[in-house]
Amino acid sequence: MPFNIAWVQEISVLIISLVFLGPALHLMRKSTEAARTGPFAARVSSLIAVAGITLFWLSRWLPREHPGATWIYAIPLVAGSLAVVALAILSVQAPKALGVREVDVAPRTLWSFGSRWWFAGWYTLTALLLATAVVCGLTSSTDELGRHTMLVLDVGSHQAGTSFFGWAFGVPVLVASVLLLVIGHLAISQTVRPAVSADPKQRALDIASRCAEIRTIVAVAAGATAFVLGAVLLFVAGSAGMVASFPAADGVRVELGTSFAALRTPFLAAGLILQGFGLCLALLPLFQRKGALISSIPGQVPVAAGTADR
Repeated sequence: MPFNIAWVQEISVLIISLVFLGPALHLMRKSTEAARTGPFAARVSSLIAVAGITLFWLSRWLPREHPGATWIYAIPLVAGSLAVVALAILSVQAPKALGVREVDVAPRTLWSFGSRWWFAGWYTLTALLLATAVVCGLTSSTDELGRHTMLVLDVGSHQAGTSFFGWAFGVPVLVASVLLLVIGHLAISQTVRPAVSADPKQRALDIASRCAEIRTIVAVAAGATAFVLGAVLLFVAGSAGMVASFPAADGVRVELGTSFAALRTPFLAAGLILQGFGLCLALLPLFQRKGALISSIPGQVPVAAGTADR
């Protein structure tokens, strides 16, 4: 990809991410007056995720024949997994119940401390990324090194080829996406599992802490997934512009393009928007504030208090 085009795309992604960041911060601060979970852990997690995106941008200058060139699209996803692990290690543990003889016997699920829309968005982005990687892999052809990194047009006895997001790029993305999904759910399970305090005041702080932590996990994971999906669509958009030219029997040159050439502009726009949105989600935990109570908690967990013998 020429330097000037890549530079323009990256600047566009930064601008789009800032456009998304304003409303995202407004919604985050509207839904919570304070998050008791330590902002340090959330910020470290965010910085790791953003570092993965930055490393992806820098790694794109590797020559295509470099052994590690086909792994660069998995970098933001791997960084997302590391960010979630760091968050799970550094996060403040849920506070202990004040009333030792009162226990929470209400059932809890992975979705007890967060909006279902958070998870639905993450799952949708992951499904789209996996489906795109599989479709592109099935469409790809091998290069001179035997790697599936090419898109080839066969027109009679003539062929034309260009770089494409084939299995060589897609398999690392598939593995890293599943890894991120598993690690994210393990971290969420760790957050959800401990009993919620039955003391009303402590309970509110407890739920606030867990909501903030899970929101950070989903934001980092969905952000990395959205960014990579956008990068893949930009790659496909670049390949869609391939044109094969060859002379016909009457001497007139014939030009043929890819079957999805008309999708080049929509893929380009969607890729930039998704990358900007992904970067916005990765940056969001940087602005998490420390405070006391939360004003509205999606999916509050009811507490049924009972008496327990010590």
